[in-house]
Amino acid sequence: MQNLDLSQGGAQVGQWRQLIDLLAQNPRDFDGELVARGLVNAHMLSQKILPEERLAGVKALAGRIRSAPLIQLLAGDAPEIAAAAIYGADLSDTEWSELVPELPVRARGFLRNRSDLGFKTKRALETWAGADFRIHGTVEPAVAAPQVKAPSGEIGAIVRRIEQWRKDRESGDSPRLPLGDEFADHEVDKPNEINFETDDNGTIVWVQGVPRGAIVGVDIAQAAYDDGPGPDAYGAAAFRQRMPLENARMRLRGSPAVDGHWRVNAAPFFDQLTGRFRGYRGILRRPTISEMPEAGAAHDEQRRLQGESMQQVVHELRTPLGAIAGFAEIIEQQLFGPVSDEYRQLASAILADAHRLLAGFEDLSVAARLDAGNFEVEEGVTECRWLANRLAERLHAISEDNHINLNLAIADPVRPYAIDRSLAERIFSRLLSAVIMGCSEGESLNGRFRTEPGVSATNLFQLELPTRLKKCSDAQLFGTDPSESELETNPDIASPLLGLGFSLRLVRNLARKAGGDLRFQKESLILKIPAVQDGDMDYSDTGGD
Repeated sequence: MQNLDLSQGGAQVGQWRQLIDLLAQNPRDFDGELVARGLVNAHMLSQKILPEERLAGVKALAGRIRSAPLIQLLAGDAPEIAAAAIYGADLSDTEWSELVPELPVRARGFLRNRSDLGFKTKRALETWAGADFRIHGTVEPAVAAPQVKAPSGEIGAIVRRIEQWRKDRESGDSPRLPLGDEFADHEVDKPNEINFETDDNGTIVWVQGVPRGAIVGVDIAQAAYDDGPGPDAYGAAAFRQRMPLENARMRLRGSPAVDGHWRVNAAPFFDQLTGRFRGYRGILRRPTISEMPEAGAAHDEQRRLQGESMQQVVHELRTPLGAIAGFAEIIEQQLFGPVSDEYRQLASAILADAHRLLAGFEDLSVAARLDAGNFEVEEGVTECRWLANRLAERLHAISEDNHINLNLAIADPVRPYAIDRSLAERIFSRLLSAVIMGCSEGESLNGRFRTEPGVSATNLFQLELPTRLKKCSDAQLFGTDPSESELETNPDIASPLLGLGFSLRLVRNLARKAGGDLRFQKESLILKIPAVQDGDMDYSDTGGD
């Protein structure tokens, strides 16, 4: 270890990996000074190696790192490398407990999430919890960590600390934390929800609902690997892009109160004065049975069978209804001979009701296909102006019957939608027709199309809700909370055939299938749909037509 050539750039990765492999073995006959020198060389080499290569080298040693000094060195590296070292170490309970005071705060956070910690290590971590989890002010740990005066240089400090650590262990005089000799297992409450907050690096620094030591220190910015804690790739990517996390998968380790799988719903927050990103706030919740990984296959099969059953029911209802509509049309148009005006009016009413029922059956069929996971979104492009004209034409009758003024404005310019025309027409017509039924007679319904520029441009459609719907909650509009079903039972508010909540949920699911979403925000519904990415354009929201 003392004769490494640090000048060979092409061999530096191999030298570093061989060196940490030797150090990880921790042979009994290693000289303390030689180990310290090897750690110095490893540290110097690591400065010339990419983090990805260092991470790969540490992960290759998973389960074989038996050197506490090497763990101490790696624990000061990048978060993902420190985590790989902590999770891949194979130390005894005594070794871990003696190493706890020497670890950085973040590394102690990773250690807390190991599921195989012994009694002494747990007690050591509990002793340092007061110092690790402070956010403001200064909190001294219950027992001070052993202090070693080190040279000003970082490498010299590492050498001196390792030498002192070795001497203390060999002499048996190293400071001992008040660990006790017995550990009693207690029943722990397992919460279903945990409120949390992270710093701007993604590290959880505040929790509510569980003891702080259970998850403080967990990183939501790096995807979990092997069996360690952390979010899935979607959650980590959302953090990097400062996007909201919606039902991202999360795995926690360590404390029995939190160990297992979770779902994350969180949003970024920013400094009100400077606009600087401060971190994420959100909720961890336990997944439902259908969301559990082991139940996924069975649940998917159940959804598929339910979807097929619903589609069969819709088919059996639609067939005779189609025949009724056909006969009503024959009578209305007098195709078989003259018919009195009275019969023609009855046939016209029957035909209108049949078409309304058929549209409802089609919605049921689409909802069943979405739920079963077999609804495919076809590629296509829809011009916004064509869509607005088509909607005005299609919804003219229902607007006239309800005496509603439908106003659709288009910002100039606006990009085309990145979905095919049939899907675009279905989404917007279902949304507008459902909301029209909630308008008062003579009321105006205003909608506006515009493009939100960015890395992935999105078209936004803002629909101002009518007066009778503005005071409704999100749960009332979408019908997601049975305790808030006043909207469906209120006789003053008309609703579509299958209910306003069903129609809005259908629109939202179709939008999400296409890569967008539907949200209730400030007395308006905001429909987001991906726009065509066709180069830079000068977008302004200065008017409409």
